Amino acid sequence: MKRVYIILSLSLCAISLSAQHYFGISIGGLATAQFDNVDKTSSNWGGGGEIGAIYHFISDKFLLQTGMGIGLNSTISAFKFDNTMFLSANMTDTEGTPFTYKGEISNRLDRTTITELSVPLMAGYSFSLFYALAGAKFVYPITTTTCQTAELTTYGDYGMFYEDFSNMPQHGYVNNQSLKTIGRANFLCDLRLCLEFGGNLTLSEYDASQLTIGLFAEYGLLNTLKEGNNNWIDVDYSQYVNVTMNHIYTTLSRAEAIVNNLRIGVRATLLLPIGGVEAKYNYLKKKHGL
Repeated sequence: MKRVYIILSLSLCAISLSAQHYFGISIGGLATAQFDNVDKTSSNWGGGGEIGAIYHFISDKFLLQTGMGIGLNSTISAFKFDNTMFLSANMTDTEGTPFTYKGEISNRLDRTTITELSVPLMAGYSFSLFYALAGAKFVYPITTTTCQTAELTTYGDYGMFYEDFSNMPQHGYVNNQSLKTIGRANFLCDLRLCLEFGGNLTLSEYDASQLTIGLFAEYGLLNTLKEGNNNWIDVDYSQYVNVTMNHIYTTLSRAEAIVNNLRIGVRATLLLPIGGVEAKYNYLKKKHGL
């Protein structure tokens, strides 16, 4: 058994010595989506970007890559339920007359903007001018900002009149008034399955620096929803209708909802050799015909 360990150690040392080690800087743009099993919403595509530091290992044509990155991405959830939510409250006007204050919230969109820290571990193969990588990525959500937008229409139902009071802003009856609520949400860590395919270009034979450009896709295997207990909306009727909207993902429990993340994009990486002595030596030999 000891002999096996020695042989294995020597083999790994030989591979390491004959391999090329690179440090890289990557930057990418991506399309993002959050898919859930909630009947009341559908996911629309958002966008974002990423930047990261990469360690790239090449032995013959075998590739191994890891590193650390920061991503910023935004995703939109569109509400369905006939695209309208209704409000109603019994109130008394300034002259003491009772009436029903009603409202409709339509065209609601819930957005999340997430800043993530990620650590990938991927392996692959390089063939000719192309490469392919597959692996996993651990993702930690640093912070999440939410933005809920909608349109509000309100009117007063006095019962004694044939028509409701509407479109009278001086009395608190508005028509398609824009609503916007900024908030925060929490998500749990994610483990994503990752695939990347692209091409590589040698920038300099002198030090073997490379530029890679590839397409990638990442799908979250874990439910990142954190338990929430907010209301869909909070309404203050003390000064007519003051509406605060809470992101749908802050209102659900993990027992009833699952949220999975999808990222698709393009990534460019500049790879600089660590050391690079052998590449420079071979370049000089070739240049001077030695």
